[in-house]
Amino acid sequence: MSIQKNTIPLVMVILLSMSVASMLSWASVAEAVEPQASSWIAEGLQAWGDHDLAVDFGARGLWSYNGAWIQLSRLNPADMASWGNGRLAVNFGTHGLWTYDGRAWLKISSGGE
Repeated sequence: MSIQKNTIPLVMVILLSMSVASMLSWASVAEAVEPQASSWIAEGLQAWGDHDLAVDFGARGLWSYNGAWIQLSRLNPADMASWGNGRLAVNFGTHGLWTYDGRAWLKISSGGE
């Protein structure tokens, strides 16, 4: 089986088109997930760590901003406070009271009814 010279560029164009389409679809997914300041309403803010801002976006969860958005939790926090050395304490209501050190969550109290 031989490949004609004209088919190789066409195959490359198709693969390139598929790759670009894939990147565009991932970009739209990322755009849909990342908080949009113009459309999401912050219910609470808390500075924590050296240069971090925790933002409660209600049903969209708890996010942190330090030049880029990172979702810390999908839960809706009832209250939060900065404490200790770069820690964030978050009350998730019936899900309990948790601390976050920038790497991991630790549950320090069970939630009440």
